[in-house]
Amino acid sequence: MRPRVRAALLPELNLLPFLDVVLAFVGILIVVFALQAPNRPESGRPLAIDALIVCQTDGAVSLYTSPEAAPLIYRDSDLTHLLTQQAAHSSGTRNLVFALTQHCFATRQAFEQAFSQFTRRIPTASATSDPRRTVRLSFRPLSTAPEALPHLLDAWRTHGR
Repeated sequence: MRPRVRAALLPELNLLPFLDVVLAFVGILIVVFALQAPNRPESGRPLAIDALIVCQTDGAVSLYTSPEAAPLIYRDSDLTHLLTQQAAHSSGTRNLVFALTQHCFATRQAFEQAFSQFTRRIPTASATSDPRRTVRLSFRPLSTAPEALPHLLDAWRTHGR
């Protein structure tokens, strides 16, 4: 016969307190993540758009003077003419938004050069009796998805000027 090993000689592993701590920690994490509100950064009010310039492929841009207007197509060589026409429409501040896809980096570079040459030629208020003209330019990425441009135009209609 074999001698029986007494239960008192074997150490008892009491893991219940450790298991309680682990489960409590997991429960706290679940509650924190469930009750946490997503942090959406607010950038203030959207920039007013006076004219929207859209580039979907290199070499040409479409000019929208209003959300409902049909686009006017300009080639890369006509970008200076486009900017001159936009500045002639009114004095004060004009907000131009240049929306471009991933296929328009060469056109963006040509537009930036034309814009910098154009802004150097804008007369200051002291040189003329007209109020100073200011052209504010912002770039906006545009998806290549077909619904991206209608969505942008719809957002322009919704938020107004």
